Amino acid sequence: MPDGGFQERILVVDDEPRYRRLIATNLHLEGYLVDEAEDGPAALRALSVRSCDLVVLDLRLPVMDGYEVCRRIRQQSNVPVVMVTALDTEAEMIRGLDFGADDYVVKPFRPEALLARIRAVLRRSRAGGGAGVAACGGVALDPVTRELIVRGERKALTATEWRLMNLFVGQCGHVLTHDYLLARVWGPEYQDDVEYLRVYVRRLRQLVEEDPKHPRHLVTRAGIGYMLTDGAPASAADSS
Repeated sequence: MPDGGFQERILVVDDEPRYRRLIATNLHLEGYLVDEAEDGPAALRALSVRSCDLVVLDLRLPVMDGYEVCRRIRQQSNVPVVMVTALDTEAEMIRGLDFGADDYVVKPFRPEALLARIRAVLRRSRAGGGAGVAACGGVALDPVTRELIVRGERKALTATEWRLMNLFVGQCGHVLTHDYLLARVWGPEYQDDVEYLRVYVRRLRQLVEEDPKHPRHLVTRAGIGYMLTDGAPASAADSS
């Protein structure tokens, strides 16, 4: 039985029957309900008919690629999206996050590794964002809409981005170590994956900084971790 104590439904979108069957079979064995779609339009139709708890979305789809499918999903839903692709580059990962993905898995993958990522994303999605409004300098979080507010502008966050920003805003001015952030936001499945954390921090800087290459809010403490500040100028060493 899935972590939530009830049967969660997952939509698997992949034009390759081999991968689609592999994912669906393993999800069934784990106790999830599974819907399948072979392309983007079919996935959007499926979501319009019946909601789900998570989407496993291949990027290289016919008719409409996974990025566009994710963008359209985000226009109508905050359902978590785990992108699956054969392209293992940081640029592709950042692009996926920009379109609203919550996680990113590279083909070929071990079924147990994908299942671990799915469980982790579902846990983050189920977790609440806190009862009160939190702010740090010009950065604030709206717990009702689960939006980031920067310089008066509202910006949507994925479930993962929300949890990460909650930690930064809630501990404004404190250095949070790599290990602490990975454990609190992602869990043991992501232990020691500092490069993965860096990708998310770069994505958040695109949202909170006026100049992401020279961050003044979300700064690096080399070899230790990251800190959200009230916007005082950061040193050159704090931009990586």
